[in-house]
Amino acid sequence: MPRLWRKVLRTSRRRQERQRIERHLDCTWLSQWGEERCRISSLSPTGCYIDSRFTTPAVGTVVQDITILLATGDLVLQGTVLDSMRGVGFAVRFTDVDEETRYRLSVLVQDLHTTVEDRIGGCTTPALR
Repeated sequence: MPRLWRKVLRTSRRRQERQRIERHLDCTWLSQWGEERCRISSLSPTGCYIDSRFTTPAVGTVVQDITILLATGDLVLQGTVLDSMRGVGFAVRFTDVDEETRYRLSVLVQDLHTTVEDRIGGCTTPALR
């Protein structure tokens, strides 16, 4: 792994709390009834919140094949359910994440965070009177 990537990973691990992004991303996950299509409403390098009105696994359940659908290629993860609310969704902490996936996830979160800050930061268009 190139040194630049290692630096990004070290820096991102220290700021994981600030890296949580409130953004809707399409995803799928494998429930006991098959593949479920839903949305992620909050994402960080260590976990996510999945909005799922119909199926919510119990706390402690290991969820296989959480796939975040991206234009640059899908991210496939697995995780343990930390909190679950029937009819709303569930929180997942990612487990067994390899280095490449961890890097892609960190870059995605940083990129989305930067994009949101740029939009909120202010308008550069002069006001017309």
